[in-house]
Amino acid sequence: MPRFDTVIVNGLVVTAADSAYYNIGIKDGKIEALAREFSSADLEGCEIIDAEGAYVMPGGIDGHVHLCQDLKTGPNKLGGRCSDNFETGSRSAAAGGTTTMVNFASQDRLDEADRSLIGVVQRYAARAQSTGSYIDYAFHVIITRNDPDVLQSELPVLVKEWGITSCKLFMTYDTMRLTDRQLLDVMVAARKNSVTTLIHAENGDAIEWLTEQLEARDMIAPYYHALSRPPLIEAEASNRAIALAQLVQNPILFVHIGSPMAAQNVREAQSRGLPIYAETCPQYFNLTWQDLKRFHSPTCFENSKMICSPPPPAEKNDHEALQRYLANGTFTIWSSDHCPFRYDDPDGKPAGVLEHAGSMQGESGDGHNPAAPCTSVYHEVPKEDLSRLLARKMGHFKHVPNGIPGVETRLPLLFSQGLLTGLISPSRFVELTSTNPAKLYGMYPQKGCLMPGSDADLVIWHPQATFKPFALSNSHLHHNVDYTPYEGQTLSNWPRYTMVRGKLIWSNGKIVGQLSHGNFVKRGPNSLHQRPQPFGTDLRNVATWL
Repeated sequence: MPRFDTVIVNGLVVTAADSAYYNIGIKDGKIEALAREFSSADLEGCEIIDAEGAYVMPGGIDGHVHLCQDLKTGPNKLGGRCSDNFETGSRSAAAGGTTTMVNFASQDRLDEADRSLIGVVQRYAARAQSTGSYIDYAFHVIITRNDPDVLQSELPVLVKEWGITSCKLFMTYDTMRLTDRQLLDVMVAARKNSVTTLIHAENGDAIEWLTEQLEARDMIAPYYHALSRPPLIEAEASNRAIALAQLVQNPILFVHIGSPMAAQNVREAQSRGLPIYAETCPQYFNLTWQDLKRFHSPTCFENSKMICSPPPPAEKNDHEALQRYLANGTFTIWSSDHCPFRYDDPDGKPAGVLEHAGSMQGESGDGHNPAAPCTSVYHEVPKEDLSRLLARKMGHFKHVPNGIPGVETRLPLLFSQGLLTGLISPSRFVELTSTNPAKLYGMYPQKGCLMPGSDADLVIWHPQATFKPFALSNSHLHHNVDYTPYEGQTLSNWPRYTMVRGKLIWSNGKIVGQLSHGNFVKRGPNSLHQRPQPFGTDLRNVATWL
């Protein structure tokens, strides 16, 4: 019997700690051995993959992915249907070097059937199982209610039986946000169960007030989405969340930090020794407010393709500030916040027109014409009719689903713009994209590293000397979205091989794996947080008596 199933040879193996030339022996989906070289007997009967001197890294772990989510909360129940399911989302992830993704199972506050968090997770698990996944996956649970009985009885079950050890809380969006009091309730319950708390930090009341002021001035085109959520909104909310977390001694991770102001809040808290972590994403390093004017004119509705929350930074010099926080360790993880909405689907970006009474005023027609009253008829609108409607309407930014695609481009963008430019080292790249997410979300050392006994999840890049840079086009990508916000960006490398538990899923530009290969990952607690009393004992800052 062969010693190994597969051996990776001639690769520059990179971990979060160091890099060196090693061969990697894989057996039964696990890393069996690393060695300078294997004997001819060791190699007999196994598949050999020659990395040709290229980087070999732990497979990417994307800790922020939205698949199969239906958030149609507009006046006419349009908008907010994520266009990727587990099949198309995992396919796109694998093509971009990601081997594990953590998806959100979202509680719907308005649906009494979603009161049970266990029921929420069961329904999302069924969605994953209905299609299968090319790569491994896990769940965060989004909590939008503070029902004491549910928090007390169900969080322990999610941790013990499902291995779901992270939850997400919102400080904005009318149907999702929690008040400060509700945040404290959930934070305390999370702390008691060693559940990592993710925070979407934006001041929802301030956003609503600013939106009303913009509406009064007829400033409703997609560009004004940015003005309704200036960086101060994120800075205030992140500062408040840090104070609440300190009060109840609860470690938190801020998702999708998009402004230097909020990053500075995180840095200051970290400097005081608090277990405050931060995630950032490619959109905050590649886009600016000007991208909300990219198409044709500032009032062109096609600019809605670029709407996400928080918005991209105002100017390019903000990119430079964020790059410093990326390099100095302030940011813990690099995720995609893949939240895909199509432009040719009424339940995608076009909801910004279809849900806006002002845009639809005076329109009339039948079920084959989008110029009909805002009803479910829009679910059957021919794409050419929808396109003609969108071309002549400005819409309203507040009805546009917030989110952009990016699970496939997450690693190549950082590799090209961070690693190859010298902004970050290869080890820091691995730390941000794989090892830290594995530790933060309780998957380490099963995931996020290259050591004997770990899952054989790897990404192997092209040899840099032979790779020809190219301009990205949506036609290169494998998601179920009709655009990419990074159209035209120059990429200087791309994953050559993606391997999940010892099986090739992506090889030389093609999906070669089985859709049924991906497994659900049962997770443990956050291993980045190990200090017993990081918040101190000063009763002026910490309610230690809790």
